[in-house]
Amino acid sequence: MWPRLATIAVGGWLMAAPAVLGYGGAAAASDRVVGPVVIAVGIVAASTITRGLRWANLAPGLWLLAGPALLGVPGRALASSLGAGVLVLALTPWGRGDSARFGGGWRSLLDRSRLAGAPEAAPPGRD
Repeated sequence: MWPRLATIAVGGWLMAAPAVLGYGGAAAASDRVVGPVVIAVGIVAASTITRGLRWANLAPGLWLLAGPALLGVPGRALASSLGAGVLVLALTPWGRGDSARFGGGWRSLLDRSRLAGAPEAAPPGRD
């Protein structure tokens, strides 16, 4: 759980960094778009059932590393973006997967004995 909370904090920093560090332009726009995405993925991935969604933060993390070179970002904004990108990429795989099964998966939907109106199958050995 704590890696997701740290990811949410990094997203919050990205949204605040342009005002705190005093930069604007393309660097600020990038941080203000990527920050909420990182926060949203962190919030959704905090739940056990949606923990696998944490891998969606790979794309914003890679953008935070590559974007400054493409956008020509100045010094403080460059350091902020690179640091946030490294943190997002480092925190993304951190954490355990879920060990429980939720809802039975596709098999439960396709199980004919559970379909509405279908008679239940008798247990083996009983008539």
